[in-house]
Amino acid sequence: MTTDRATGRVARLAGLLRIAGVLGAVGGVAYAVNGMTQARALVKVPVTLAQREQGSGAGNVRVTVDEIVARGDGWFAGAEPGGLTAGVPDGALTLAAWDSTRLEQALGRGDWLVGGLALLAVALLLGPVLSAVAERRPFAPGTARRLAVAGVTVAVAGQLASALPHAAGLLVLERTGLAGPAFSSLPALVLWPIATGVLLVVLAVAWAQGERLAADVDGLV
Repeated sequence: MTTDRATGRVARLAGLLRIAGVLGAVGGVAYAVNGMTQARALVKVPVTLAQREQGSGAGNVRVTVDEIVARGDGWFAGAEPGGLTAGVPDGALTLAAWDSTRLEQALGRGDWLVGGLALLAVALLLGPVLSAVAERRPFAPGTARRLAVAGVTVAVAGQLASALPHAAGLLVLERTGLAGPAFSSLPALVLWPIATGVLLVVLAVAWAQGERLAADVDGLV
């Protein structure tokens, strides 16, 4: 009875994962498209201030910008805009500027777009894995390959989600006349997707050995 309950929970988890993937993909695409409809309006993008002095505390900086004026009523805030990007380096600021373009808006929300599509891809890859476990066939053929592809997807999507808003930052810096030695918009290396991807790939390698053993047992029957 306990085993049947656990199997039912795994099956429900597989269904919930697929639903989450669809909702994430639809939400990410809708959010990016909605941003493109707001061209000429306000856009917020991450930028990095090169002119800074290290403060006394870990991660604290004192910024100094001489005679820097953003065209088009732009201004700066002290944090990166909300999104799925993690790992903000010292000197990171948010540049807000009006008169945005469709490309700036789309790239500025690119982390949500990539995150939603990656969630759908991972859900489609891991859903059959969970279903096989629920059916008591954990080493079904193709399981290891799905785990490996899911790991690569997470690692690549994590870096791409970080890079796209910074690409928007480069465009806005150029348009507002701030491009130069004072500012840049370089994405930070996001470690958690890489760690998660490596973990899934290692799990895939171990799972592949289980698949081979299961195939050998089936061949003896």
